[in-house]
Amino acid sequence: MHSVVEDKDLLTEILLRLAVKDLLRYKCVCKKWLSVISEPQFCNRHTLGLCRNHKLYASGMLLQETEDCLILKKARITPFTNNSNNRFTYLHLHNEFDGLLYYRILQSCNGLLLWDSAPIQWPSPPYDVEVKKFLQGCRYFYISNPSTGHCVRIDQFGYKIHHPNFSNPVLIFEPWKSPHYKIIFFAKVVELATNKMKMNVYSSNTGSWNKVDVLTFPNDIRYFRNNGVYCNGAIHWYDVVDDRSKVYFDIDGLCFKNYFPALPIPPVPPYYKQLAELYLGNSGENLYMIVQKNDDPLKLIYGIWELKKDYSEWIVRFHVDLTTFEAGTFDVDAFDVVRQPPNDEHEQEDSILAILIINRTKLVAYNLKDHSSRILYEEDRFYPPSFHHHYFETLTSILPSY
Repeated sequence: MHSVVEDKDLLTEILLRLAVKDLLRYKCVCKKWLSVISEPQFCNRHTLGLCRNHKLYASGMLLQETEDCLILKKARITPFTNNSNNRFTYLHLHNEFDGLLYYRILQSCNGLLLWDSAPIQWPSPPYDVEVKKFLQGCRYFYISNPSTGHCVRIDQFGYKIHHPNFSNPVLIFEPWKSPHYKIIFFAKVVELATNKMKMNVYSSNTGSWNKVDVLTFPNDIRYFRNNGVYCNGAIHWYDVVDDRSKVYFDIDGLCFKNYFPALPIPPVPPYYKQLAELYLGNSGENLYMIVQKNDDPLKLIYGIWELKKDYSEWIVRFHVDLTTFEAGTFDVDAFDVVRQPPNDEHEQEDSILAILIINRTKLVAYNLKDHSSRILYEEDRFYPPSFHHHYFETLTSILPSY
């Protein structure tokens, strides 16, 4: 044991093979282990070891209720493997205006969370000195790692929440490409009679914001009211009702695509009559939609659709009929799709889970391949959460700014 402790390289190689939860405990063994496990280089190497084929697999769900966004600043972590291990993650920060603000998780991306803060009640103008100070204290984004509890505060760079000329911010973190993350949001700038679009980019590599001109953009940007979904170098917006709001932004090309090859309009199967509800999300570098029948009041029949890599069409990956799922099932809310690694080494394809709320009492992971299910969480009354995101257990390093 003594020789291992003294040999840093050997100790590092051993620790790199351990799970995140074990490493967090082993920080307490001795100062040497604490030093090794806390090094950013070690954290990044460990995260890379979790990546498979340029992707990370979510290990659970993050569920946030409206009241959790207020003073508590927390979200429930519900792992996929053990329903007795539910716990909460907190945004560890202090703001002199706590109690007057809510803190909401905007996005989750490969082990990092993007939060924002806003007043519980917006004051009315004109603003005096104290109100201006209060509003200035609200204008921050926060990046956190829910596994380690580390948090970084980032200025919002003129971002205006709920403003029609501003998109929602998007977090981009791909550890197999870079240990650094980015925050992106778009702002429509009106100068005289000319409309311009700016892409505002924060990079953790430089610790600063940068404005970039967008080469092409549509005049109608009302799809900005929806959260953009990042996948494979592009940010996607989709509105099942409005055809003009099926669009994506090519980050490298600095242009919007609301023409061919834009996001295709999905075909409507005869048994659906018309699309009723929509979920759009990314898992394992694939875009998915959940579509439910508008004439199914119990929401027991729905489809899981996947977008082809070339944007040519949506593929109906699964048609799910839960009318025979379980005796006593009378109400289902399907609100997420998550890719998981193959069940054993002999399988080639990933498993795909639909996250369901059954009878307003149980949170269930339903395997779309073998039709097995697992209860993740259960209580007397469980409504769909206000916000939900994927949880990735990593040691990804972010240095606190305060």
